[in-house]
Parts: sequence; structure tokens; C-alpha cells
Amino acid sequence: MPPTGAPAPAAAARGWVGYDAACGLCQAWVRRWRPRLAPRGFVFIPLQDAFWAGRLGLAAGEIPSEIKLLLGDGRLLGGAEAILYLARSIGWLAPLAWAARLPGVFALVAALYRGVARHRHRLPPLRDSTGGA
Repeated sequence: MPPTGAPAPAAAARGWVGYDAACGLCQAWVRRWRPRLAPRGFVFIPLQDAFWAGRLGLAAGEIPSEIKLLLGDGRLLGGAEAILYLARSIGWLAPLAWAARLPGVFALVAALYRGVARHRHRLPPLRDSTGGA
């Protein structure tokens, strides 16, 4: 169910993507990927939104340390698993998501993701094609 006050997608959402709106790196990631993922049914909602607090059992002001993806069927994915799920929905990225299934590759991708997520507030925002930081 979409959060109160948020625009409803034209069709049923395939999933809701939770990101840290206080993180410049995360905001740049959303600016880059929302145009590609929204038409595929993914709705972006900051993790600071009440939508996530109830679903994740968060205390007031608590923010998860990783991206969250709530799928339309109720499954909740996080971190590298969520990123790879989103990648599979974009044709040209699907082979990369498939490669992550090879022995040892997912562990490497997950470790890399955790390292970036842990330091995300200290990293500069990525430059993106929209002209933003």
C-alpha cells in the first residue's frame, strides 16, 4: 500500500524502493535510476517516510543501513539483493545480475555494497546525467 499523500502509480506497483533521502549519494542514485525503474512499476519512497517505519518496525528517527525493496507480493529485500533484483528488471543490466549468481560473486557484491552503504554519508554524490550532483 502506498504511503499517505504519495502519488499513486498508474498501475499496481511492482515494488517500493526505500532509500536514505539524507544521503547525497543515495539521492544521486535515485535521480539516475528512477526514470528507468518507475516505468517498470517501482515507486521510490525515502526511508524517512512513515511508510517504512511501520513495515520495518523502526523506532522514531531510525533509518536502515541499506536500501530496502518491498515487492508487490510482500517480500522484503535489502542491500545488494535489492539492487540486483532491480538490475534484473533492466534488460541490459540483467546479465550483471545473473553473473552475481556465480559462486563467490554475490558475496563480493554484497561486501562491496555494505562498504559503500556504511560510508555513504562521507562519500560525495555521484555525477549523473540529469545535471545534478
